[in-house]
Amino acid sequence: MRTEELDVLSDAIWQKRLLDIQSAYQEGLEVLKQSEEQGYYKGIADSCKTLGYCYWRFSDFSLSLSNSLRALDIYRQLGDKGGEADTLNNVGAVYMFQNDNEKRLEVNIRCKELREEVGDMEGVTSSEGNIGETYLEMGDLENAEKCFHAVIEHPDASPQGIAWAYHNLGRIREQQKKWEGAYDFYRKGLTLSESTNYNVLITDSYLKITDLFILQNDLESALDYAESALDVSRRIGAKEGEKKSLYFLSKIYELKGMFETSLKYHKDYHTMDMEISHDTEMERLKTTQLKVAYDKIEEHKNELIGSIRYAKKIQTAVLTRDQNQELLEKYFVYFQPKDIVSGDFYWYYEKNNYFYICVADCTGHGVPGAFLTMLGTTLLNEIVALNENASPAFILERLRYRLIRALSQNNTNESGKDGMDISLLKFDVKSKSAEWAGAYNPIWIVRSNESPDLQTSGNYKLTQGDNAQLFEIKGDKIPVGIMDELRPFTDQLIQLNYGDIVYLLSDGFADQFGGDKGKKYRSGRLKDTILGLWTNPVEKHGDLLKKELEAWRGEADQIDDICVLGIEIIEARDENLS
Repeated sequence: MRTEELDVLSDAIWQKRLLDIQSAYQEGLEVLKQSEEQGYYKGIADSCKTLGYCYWRFSDFSLSLSNSLRALDIYRQLGDKGGEADTLNNVGAVYMFQNDNEKRLEVNIRCKELREEVGDMEGVTSSEGNIGETYLEMGDLENAEKCFHAVIEHPDASPQGIAWAYHNLGRIREQQKKWEGAYDFYRKGLTLSESTNYNVLITDSYLKITDLFILQNDLESALDYAESALDVSRRIGAKEGEKKSLYFLSKIYELKGMFETSLKYHKDYHTMDMEISHDTEMERLKTTQLKVAYDKIEEHKNELIGSIRYAKKIQTAVLTRDQNQELLEKYFVYFQPKDIVSGDFYWYYEKNNYFYICVADCTGHGVPGAFLTMLGTTLLNEIVALNENASPAFILERLRYRLIRALSQNNTNESGKDGMDISLLKFDVKSKSAEWAGAYNPIWIVRSNESPDLQTSGNYKLTQGDNAQLFEIKGDKIPVGIMDELRPFTDQLIQLNYGDIVYLLSDGFADQFGGDKGKKYRSGRLKDTILGLWTNPVEKHGDLLKKELEAWRGEADQIDDICVLGIEIIEARDENLS
């Protein structure tokens, strides 16, 4: 497809987003793919702008942000002020959901200025409405109302912009407890939205009117509007709207005394809330990147490095945060990113008398890999919180399913290459029994030569040392990611003994080059090294491995992220099991 055709298609998709967001999203992905194949930067920016808007409406603010920042950077290099303004509008929406009204106001004003410069008067009125909405969130009702009336009275205002102005005037009347005035404005906005099939605002209007009827104890009317909001939200893929609809339905049925139905909707609400929520650390990461990217975009190199270094602190905080480690006492972690941030991660979760622990290796390293690590740890926390006593294979299958959904993967798009290899152990400290599953990555178990052979439901490979023996169980040759056939993962049952040391690791250590001939370290050499560490306390193994690798590498560059984790199986204290 020629660049002129891509431009026409991009413009059509940008307009379509208001009426058919799902089609706009799918077509935007296709335009992005073709533009990247041709190296056509304007096409890349246009499609990323649309995708940023779509992901915002899908409540996936991380992907909305990453696409918008990519578009913003290209537009500024091209001097495309119109594209820059539209993308800033997306960025302001992310600020809205982060409740950073001061930054949102700054972005809205800059967006309006750019639109005035290029003569986009319809866009100017849209920005005026966004400024008014920000004033409303800040509690400045007087200035907010002035902005909304200015939109309604402007001859160049779009029907969607006027509908939003009516809707927000309804919000003002609601805050003033003027219920009839609020309803009248909401209905005006809804009528105009329905006449233009503006589904996004239709949902919000339904929800606001639902809330009004609940306040007035008109539960039947509230029920009608809440069900309508749920239908539209599900049809257009608006998860935030779906969540709010489920909440109102639960509340309505509770007020009607239909507690079983209320509980059903509350469970659906909670599930949706977990699906679209992100850990506090994830939100801080997005906020940091957003501020750096917008405030100091002209100082790309220095500011980018600074933001990545700060992201490293956040990633480290996520991996090392206090997670109630009462069941884990003797262990080490050798964690060394290739770049500032890592595509490897380790994760720990404990409950009652058992714990989960894993090491994972995500596609790539540096910033792309780090995004996947943040997503991986977030999803793992959600999966184990929602599934009591789940097996490692079940967790990996759920992780694969959630990752494929989060990355919109299929076998034809570029994201099909993204995923992770992982080694995940579940250990019961009372029985010393373990369950383990791996996606390519293995588990190594080291025990004294005087100890009996390993009891396991799977096959193992034995490496004999002077004082200890190492048992390797290999993972399934299946990634946590998209593949032609999504085969199930395999749980391996393992009986561990006191004194055993369990190693979980990525392939980063073994793949480092060095030595006299500049060859890879390789896993066989690493096994021999680990067997040689047997007589040292496990807490010192990380430092000893680091010294070994530094001596091996010499002046050679590190070529991959490194993560090696070891835990010693010890007799648990009684108070830990009470």
